[in-house]
Amino acid sequence: MLKKIFCSFALLAFVLFAQDDPTVGNLTYMKIAAGKTASFEKAVGAHVKKYHGKDQWATWGGKVVNGKRGGQYIVGSSGHFWKDYADRKSSKAHDDQWAAIIRNHVVETSGSSFYIKDLEASYNDKSSPMWKTQIFYTKPGKRGEMLSMLRKSAKVREKTNSDESRGVYYNVSGADQDGLVYIVSRMDDLTDMADPPMGLGERWVKVHGQKDWEESLETWWNLFDKTETEVVLRIPSMNTPQ
Repeated sequence: MLKKIFCSFALLAFVLFAQDDPTVGNLTYMKIAAGKTASFEKAVGAHVKKYHGKDQWATWGGKVVNGKRGGQYIVGSSGHFWKDYADRKSSKAHDDQWAAIIRNHVVETSGSSFYIKDLEASYNDKSSPMWKTQIFYTKPGKRGEMLSMLRKSAKVREKTNSDESRGVYYNVSGADQDGLVYIVSRMDDLTDMADPPMGLGERWVKVHGQKDWEESLETWWNLFDKTETEVVLRIPSMNTPQ
């Protein structure tokens, strides 16, 4: 029954969200029972190796190292069309093994959230050993305006040859689906959390001028009610080989 409901949702989503690019993904946070993190990583690694290889359904996973979800794991998949979810077929052996992993290790999950990557707002995005995610809870009706500003900032970075790497995503189902925007900054290590030599403000002024920067900054702070930041460490064994 749950599988039928999921497939029905995916088919509906496919109708509602026509796509030119494979930009859909999903994610789930998982809280692991005390003393079972090593066993969980080993079990998921074995599962990914068997069922999520290069020519199979791709997955990604990592561990949150700070913030209110610090210590939890995050797993998901990305780079899909909506139709991929509707067409996906997994074996009973796959489903049974994954269910056993959850049953034996997980004490709490966030449930699955679906998101879309905004390609215009993203910039130089690429795989990395870790990443910083800023989660913005936008005010009612303000998500589109935030995404528009992020697209403008991506063009600023492009015109000023920034070496930053970041992806921008927004929720469409699960969690606070009406307003969540994720800015994911890719990092090689924690030193990348330091401010870049040339900040966005300086870059923006070079492209659009001081007045536009000041007006944009004022607008930005009125687009969201709160924000959270978390750092995620990529666990190689929990990721489909690239």
